[in-house]
Amino acid sequence: MTFSILLLGFGLGLLFVIPPGPLAVTLVEVGVSQGRIAGARSGFGIAAGDLAVGSMAGVVVVTGGALPDAAFDAVQLTSAAVLIALGIVMVARPTAVESLADAIQRPARAFFLLTVLTPTVFGAWIAIIAALPFADDLPAIAAFVLGAGIASAAYHVALGSAAGEFGRHLSGAVMVHIARGGGVLFAGLGALMLAG
Repeated sequence: MTFSILLLGFGLGLLFVIPPGPLAVTLVEVGVSQGRIAGARSGFGIAAGDLAVGSMAGVVVVTGGALPDAAFDAVQLTSAAVLIALGIVMVARPTAVESLADAIQRPARAFFLLTVLTPTVFGAWIAIIAALPFADDLPAIAAFVLGAGIASAAYHVALGSAAGEFGRHLSGAVMVHIARGGGVLFAGLGALMLAG
């Protein structure tokens, strides 16, 4: 049973990390501007952050029956507002992500902190874990989080490495389109969260 839960976590983890989010767009920018190794380190930072936040969310759900409705609503509202604001900034100033990527000195640590401190990440983990049929079983939740963390590591490290390897072939105009497309996606996701 534990192995099947690990696989479930891996599968769902891939579904949730493949759509480009603010961290993924920034990860690509770091890979492009700093190279393959920095891109891979950034991916490991995101995966470590996912494991940390997923573990905290699992403990919250198991010990507290999920967040109280008011707290969950506040996290969702904050997450939606952050996504909309990021989306607007990325559409209006697509080079802002590039400037941020150039300023990152320790990619693994920076992306770990960005992941842990992004309110949408914790809110998403709470919602996912609370919806699982085994949400009251801490060992099962641990296996699920580990599977999702492995998926996050595989995807983000590959994305960061590929951006570092092939990113130098992308023009500035393509990177602007990627940033703006990600911005539209974030703002739309935030709007959906507000509507739901």
